[in-house]
Amino acid sequence: MIFGYARVSTNRQELDIQVKALKEAGATKIFKEKISGAKADRKELTRTLDAIKAGDTLIVTKADRIARSLSHLEKIVTDLTNRGVAVNILNMGMFTVETMQNPMTKLLFNVLGAFAEFERSMILERTQEGIKDAKDKGVKFGRKSKKYTIEGSLLHAIEQVEAGAMSQPKAAEFAGCSVATFKRRLKEYREEKTTP
Repeated sequence: MIFGYARVSTNRQELDIQVKALKEAGATKIFKEKISGAKADRKELTRTLDAIKAGDTLIVTKADRIARSLSHLEKIVTDLTNRGVAVNILNMGMFTVETMQNPMTKLLFNVLGAFAEFERSMILERTQEGIKDAKDKGVKFGRKSKKYTIEGSLLHAIEQVEAGAMSQPKAAEFAGCSVATFKRRLKEYREEKTTP
């Protein structure tokens, strides 16, 4: 059987291009996941590696789809080829137990793997530089904080706490929210009062 494995790092990325390439290369069963390659626990990769048997082929579009580093790539490919599985990395070539024992093929594998690892490092470095540059220019990252209107029973409860007439847990119960939420709204209320 010919298996395919496709991976992207985030939920915002799509798997379509990889899946199309894997199908065109002959994959009949494709495992897919959206998870960072830096994570050691990739459930679909584990399922893929467990499903493959001697005589099967694993196809991936690039080395960094299955491995985090050159040593990790070499371990996966060596383990698979020793089990009688052929590994077809579309941008590197086909690897089998015989080819992995050939010194020239092994050298080529390590050189190509080193380039893949270098490329991944360069992408990470450029990404970090871009984030730093954006932060230096004042770009804010992360979720925007919501602005809540403090009114009704919440406002009454906060006023009671500020007057010392009610405890925070009782005020949260009165306002119909958790104590943590009440404390956040109380903090916002106080900040609003002290802002000129």
